[in-house]
Amino acid sequence: MAIPGSIAPSLSLRRSTQSGNKAMSAAYVAVYSDSSTAPWMFVSGEIDLSTMQVGDSIDIRVRKTMASGGTAIVDDTKTYTDAQPAGHQSTHIGSIINVYGVEISMRQTAGVLRTLNCEFFDAKRLGL
Repeated sequence: MAIPGSIAPSLSLRRSTQSGNKAMSAAYVAVYSDSSTAPWMFVSGEIDLSTMQVGDSIDIRVRKTMASGGTAIVDDTKTYTDAQPAGHQSTHIGSIINVYGVEISMRQTAGVLRTLNCEFFDAKRLGL
């Protein structure tokens, strides 16, 4: 027998289909971009920098949109140069709670263009 009542909305954590190998270019290219009609969470991102070599320079930028129909603003940008240390060959992007949009983009400004493996996780309300 079912018991009447209400259930609070739940978030469904998932690995984003935007995860995978991303080829670098000289201009910023979005490697993850998402939004929703209700509050949601970009949970995390991991970017493998192990293919970088001496002379490489890669910028990773996080932007978010703060209002419906608004323009994306830069939240953070970080530059990685040369081969990364053996004990720290990836970078982590932490969680962002949002409604209107989160974008992660990358570009390579020096060196031979690389391909980086990226893994992104997000959580949205069940049913959206």
